[in-house]
Amino acid sequence: MKKIFTFAIALMSLFALLQPASALTYNVTVPAGTYVCYIAGNFPAPMNWAPTAAGAQMTKVDDTHYTITLDNADATMEYKYLSGPDWAYNEVGADGNNLPGDGNRKYVAGTPDVVAKWASLYNPNIPPLPLNVTIDVTVPAGTNQCYIVGTFNNWAGPTAPTDSILMTNVNVNADGTIVFEKTIYTSDANKLAYHFCSGPDWMFEQNPSTSFNYPEVQPTVTAWKAVYNPATMGTISVTATVPAGTTAVWVMYAADIISGDFTKAVACTKNVDGTFSFSAPFATNIEYKMYNQADADHPEVIAANRTATYPTNATANITVAAWAAAPSAVPELNADKYKVYTFNNTIVVEGVTSQVAIFDVSGRKIQSAKLAGKFSSKALNSGLYILLVDGATKKVAVN
Repeated sequence: MKKIFTFAIALMSLFALLQPASALTYNVTVPAGTYVCYIAGNFPAPMNWAPTAAGAQMTKVDDTHYTITLDNADATMEYKYLSGPDWAYNEVGADGNNLPGDGNRKYVAGTPDVVAKWASLYNPNIPPLPLNVTIDVTVPAGTNQCYIVGTFNNWAGPTAPTDSILMTNVNVNADGTIVFEKTIYTSDANKLAYHFCSGPDWMFEQNPSTSFNYPEVQPTVTAWKAVYNPATMGTISVTATVPAGTTAVWVMYAADIISGDFTKAVACTKNVDGTFSFSAPFATNIEYKMYNQADADHPEVIAANRTATYPTNATANITVAAWAAAPSAVPELNADKYKVYTFNNTIVVEGVTSQVAIFDVSGRKIQSAKLAGKFSSKALNSGLYILLVDGATKKVAVN
């Protein structure tokens, strides 16, 4: 075995010596039983995050080692490995969970990569298997709803059309656990992976978030990250009438006011009538205060925080009588200082000095970070977003 491994490393080194000066050689150790290995990343077209592209399949060295040399690749490019020509076969951690962050790799010279596990193992000898699959899942007592998400709908998420993913309560067991059922269609049961959410948002996904794979059609979920209750939880929408001259408004929730973390301030949407609004989705109750700028010096002048409860205050109209400081606009992001662009459904900002945050148009925070240098967001759905960088804002469209 030692001799075989030494030969594999020697062969990888030979590939490296023969590569063009402008190319990089990628070497990876994969789990036993892997049939083929593919690479996908932000390489030049046509290989730009396309595991089905010509040239994405790697060369087999031995049963657990693969290699590939890519022209015009450089060490700044990010990439992942797959056990087949589809994202259903993406690499995951040893525990079966997604890799931390976006899970992307970067080339490190002289250091072969190691894949701990595949989300699904591709077998090129088995043809696609179109199938209607009925799945029964046992979930914790107290679960009100159950949604199924997976490769069958390209992981569209629990916000996909309800009738396509909302499961049916078919039985309550003696111990209080509940069985939900759903029949789904998949174009290929060989790569079918799925998991569950207790409500129509990723915040309600199963915990841990390890996916199940066909033919496991009677899985068990032991816990949720949060439990959705449509009777007491929903969207609280607030519209604020503000002092004349106000050009920007933010909302801070009580916990963030106490901690003083204004990176969590939510930008409100300015309406055509001059009012500002925000929405708190999947809320039971909220405690908040309005701000004219995202800092401690610009709150509204009130004695105590405001409160709202769902469904009693699902729609609320409030009036801000005065700001603690004179209204002041949040500055527009300086295009000469920062480079902002979109890539592969992400927003990238170069030149950050302290902090960055991304909000959707309703003012809900999507992501935030404290850093200096380059920021890359997680993958985003198509739409318009509000970018807050070092106290200045910019609207960015993701297509």
